[in-house]
Amino acid sequence: MKNDLNEIINQRLKNRLEWQGYLKWLLTHRMLHNRAKREYYKNKPFLNLILKIYFIPYNTFKFFNYVFDKHKYEMISKEIELLNDIKNKQNTKEIE
Repeated sequence: MKNDLNEIINQRLKNRLEWQGYLKWLLTHRMLHNRAKREYYKNKPFLNLILKIYFIPYNTFKFFNYVFDKHKYEMISKEIELLNDIKNKQNTKEIE
């Protein structure tokens, strides 16, 4: 039973680390895109205002996607921390 549990924890940890890397990559690229967009429209305030008004529904949707992805990233980070704690506790029990 312990071997199955260790295997499950290791597989889950590997999966969560992959997802954490992907979400970190995604959030980083969104941040870079937003910085470039802000810099581009710095000298075009009227065009920026018109586009923001026109795309309010779409930008609202993108904002909620960002909040949801950030929430998933934080949840996965916490799960990785928890899985590492469980794994370390099991390793210390096996040694004793």
